[in-house]
Amino acid sequence: MRKVVRHSLNEALQGRRDVLLYVEDDDDNWDVAVLRLSANYELLRAKNAEQACQVLKERRNDIELILMDIELRGSDLNGVELTKLLRGEPLPDRPIPAYARDLPLISKPIVFVTAHGAKYTRVQLILAGAEQVIPKPVDFESLQHAVSEITQERTPVGRIR
Repeated sequence: MRKVVRHSLNEALQGRRDVLLYVEDDDDNWDVAVLRLSANYELLRAKNAEQACQVLKERRNDIELILMDIELRGSDLNGVELTKLLRGEPLPDRPIPAYARDLPLISKPIVFVTAHGAKYTRVQLILAGAEQVIPKPVDFESLQHAVSEITQERTPVGRIR
């Protein structure tokens, strides 16, 4: 059972927190991310590509940034393939699963958070559609800094943080 967190009126008056989608199949990695990031960001989780597609179809306008794992155990798509679809690139070597058809194009920043740096070069991951690549085990200070930089760059003038 998920714990529902309600924000106080004071938090609401200060402005909303940026929403991050973390596509992560590992519970331990998710738990650490919650501990390290939830004070500053509203976190949504997708454990696999199908859940990520569902969340993005429902909440794409709310999400400011996507943290994307590459290996998504139990998924038809890995994080690189999912990112390519979100950026409007076809997957020429394979059929697209039904749940990933009609995905909205996502221009929001994507940061790969991965232990598979040896399988893909940083250049390949950037060309796949990522803004940045953070290796696992995650240095959360670096991740927080990267997320903060990216979200501040995208903050419209006049928006109070």
